[in-house]
Amino acid sequence: MKRHTVILGAGATIAAIPKGDKNGKKSSVMVGLIEELGLGDLLENINLKTKSKNLEDIYSELYERKDCLNETKALEEQLYNYFNSLEIPDIPTIYDFLILSLTTRDMIVTFNWDPLLVQAYNRCYKISKDLPNLHFLHGNTGVAFCKVHDEYGMKNMPCPKCGERLSPVPLLYPVKEKNYNQDQYINNAWDTALESIKGSHMITIFGYSAPSSDKEAISLLKKAWEHMKGTTMEELREVSIIDIEPEDSLAKKWSNFTYSDHYYFTDNFFDSYLGIFPRRSGEMLFATTVLGLQSNNNNGFKEGMTWRDIETSLVKLLSDEKTTEKSEDYPTYNKYFEEKNNKI
Repeated sequence: MKRHTVILGAGATIAAIPKGDKNGKKSSVMVGLIEELGLGDLLENINLKTKSKNLEDIYSELYERKDCLNETKALEEQLYNYFNSLEIPDIPTIYDFLILSLTTRDMIVTFNWDPLLVQAYNRCYKISKDLPNLHFLHGNTGVAFCKVHDEYGMKNMPCPKCGERLSPVPLLYPVKEKNYNQDQYINNAWDTALESIKGSHMITIFGYSAPSSDKEAISLLKKAWEHMKGTTMEELREVSIIDIEPEDSLAKKWSNFTYSDHYYFTDNFFDSYLGIFPRRSGEMLFATTVLGLQSNNNNGFKEGMTWRDIETSLVKLLSDEKTTEKSEDYPTYNKYFEEKNNKI
């Protein structure tokens, strides 16, 4: 089975901590981010030409102005420190459900700076070691990297090859012309993400607005989609969008990245393929669309689940994974079918 790749934007972090992080701190989309994070004092004495409230427009102007070097550096430091300070709540979050809904063959690529996904991964690892790969396209405050051995992990961890402490990866701040090749880790993350998207049977885009100003990000998606044009893979691929925008707006925005009617929109993670069919989303798509089997939609993750609820719901799935040989064959997924259809 081909992999499932999930692309995350700021909306995913907002969904993960709708009431704030463990200490009540909130995240935000780029528009209004400076005010939302209480960083407005930095700009009080600067006469900005842009009237935009979008951090990308504000930062790009500061970055290009020689008279704002100190303010640009100060803004970078405060942004890094703020996002670095975010702590995941003790209760299960959307990020925990997301990570546990995927396996090692799958990948999550994210544009977000905050360490919440890393923190969620760390505690989900106690439930299952079969978890998706993570790649951070704009850097991340919770990730570090060994440039000598191309190894990465959580900050303060040693490189598994040389034992030296991993170095924090930089954040890629929102200038309009981003240089993704400048940093070794970020360059590697983009190369890996491109190959993952090319080889994915399913793609979920969660809370990512695909800003037109981020030319490199759009280029990444276009390269991956163009790779599939006119192939069987294009006809089989399913694109799922999780976003609070109206469906007609999303359909127009992503029209160049979907094939025929092979897409699904929802404003709630728990109503997505990942939420309804955790760890078996690809198999379920194949079984329902190709084999014509009828699924049971009542066995997925539910909003409000406790950690015990989650572990209980995953017992059968994780047990099947341990007894199923890792191969290209479909693992057992009978749990998701009505009793009359439970033999595949």
